[in-house]
Amino acid sequence: MRLRTVRLSIIAATLVSIVGSVHAADELPQFTIHRVDSSIRVDGRLDESAWRNAATFGSFRFPWWVNGKKEQTIARMLWDDRFLYVSYECEDAHVSAEQTEHDSPVYQDDCVELFTAPDAKRPQNYFNIEMNVNGAVLDQHHPNGPGEVKGPNWQGQGILIATTVDGTLNDDSDRDRGWVLEVAIPFANFASVTGRPQPSDGDVWHLNLNRLGGNTNPQYSQWAPGTTAKPAFHAPDTFGRVTFSRRTSSQQAVHELASAGYEAVPGFLKLPEELVLGPCSAVALNSNGDLYLFHRGPQPILCFDAAGEFLRSWGDDLIGTAHGLRVDRNENVWVTDIKHHLVFKFSPAGKLLLALGTGDKPGSGRDQFNKPTDVAFGPNEEVFVTDGYGNSRVVKFDHDGKFLLTWGTPGTRPGEFQLPHSIVVDSMHRVLVGDRENDRIQVFDLEGRHLDNWNGFAPYGIAIDSTQRVFVADGRANQILHLDGRGQVVHRLGTKGHAAGQFELPHMLAIDRDGSLYVAEVGGKRVQKFRRKK
Repeated sequence: MRLRTVRLSIIAATLVSIVGSVHAADELPQFTIHRVDSSIRVDGRLDESAWRNAATFGSFRFPWWVNGKKEQTIARMLWDDRFLYVSYECEDAHVSAEQTEHDSPVYQDDCVELFTAPDAKRPQNYFNIEMNVNGAVLDQHHPNGPGEVKGPNWQGQGILIATTVDGTLNDDSDRDRGWVLEVAIPFANFASVTGRPQPSDGDVWHLNLNRLGGNTNPQYSQWAPGTTAKPAFHAPDTFGRVTFSRRTSSQQAVHELASAGYEAVPGFLKLPEELVLGPCSAVALNSNGDLYLFHRGPQPILCFDAAGEFLRSWGDDLIGTAHGLRVDRNENVWVTDIKHHLVFKFSPAGKLLLALGTGDKPGSGRDQFNKPTDVAFGPNEEVFVTDGYGNSRVVKFDHDGKFLLTWGTPGTRPGEFQLPHSIVVDSMHRVLVGDRENDRIQVFDLEGRHLDNWNGFAPYGIAIDSTQRVFVADGRANQILHLDGRGQVVHRLGTKGHAAGQFELPHMLAIDRDGSLYVAEVGGKRVQKFRRKK
């Protein structure tokens, strides 16, 4: 780890400026920067609750990608009255950096950058701060835009940088996991442009985050993608928009819940003292309000009453790896086991009633699955199984488990799947299949005929309430989405984090008879309840 206070000064441009085509403002990515909710120590560790609860900028784009693995970057941003805090978590199999001096060509190393125009009225007046794995910095101020004369003697004060490397620096003989850079930039460095010592609530800056360099697999990636034929980061017309909010990330989560008509109900489950939850993959409720929780740990199927009191558990002798769980109209509990390639049907008390598939023998036959993911029920008690990680298909059975039909093959066209991960049947007898890696829900009739695609999210889990409102657990975005009847997003709830209303890989979800929402989290190892307000 390297920690240093950096004094910034002007140097020559690091990249030839090629200004891209102008984007309409509503086409540019947006991000809200929340206030810190706890102190941050700049050490490259990112273990404070402020960082754990902070939203990410989402996947970086690769506008100039040619070949090699697209190594992703997870970026977050926070602020207080003094500092703008930025963190970058960089996936990188071969971490390299040679430059150690200020104003050296750090862009030749594994490097991250912050470009910002802090006065939205003068978007061509921008700064760039470029930082490599060694913590060396190259900086510029461009008061008149790219390619014009740079401002004289701009020097930043009191900037803190820390880096950590998970691997071995400058050694391509092994494979590294990546590196982290954490930086705190005093707002005073931008006061000559903004005219203020720090932003106010609601202020908008134009900004971009970039990554480049390295000896092995060098690539260019950005939050707001460029539009030029060749790599050009000095393109303020393509910067995204960030808005400063005085709410913390946790306060924002509560606000979003309230806006959508929900409130968090912390601590609603009473777990036995000896039980520690593993990754929670699914949750479902019966008509009495009893809750069934499926998790990857001892006693994998847990049952609680409507008040959250523990009732019973089972499954240690049968379940390999928990995945999907549903309750049918007869109160029977169905689960999918992706280790043993089986679908089980249990009575409410845990008695095994039926097993579909051939244990530990994955395949594509009528009596086989390959890591089945979820179960849904048709109007005539048909059973639909998404078969899932291995086969990219939906299999339909009658209520006794007799094979009826199957549809789907790997691919991206209508009726093809890349990991059918979740499935429900709505009151119009439409079969909604969460086609996870294609970032869409595909809609079919009961015989597998394709009707529609709902695009734009990663549907890890799907649930429908009594009024036929559709909810989706987007595990990639760490959000819960409320969709209308055409698949358009009405509300987005949550960001990545540990606070109530935030999520760590929300996997599957359920809705009770009162409209309360329950979300099982694989990463968070918990289930959250959100009560619907009257």
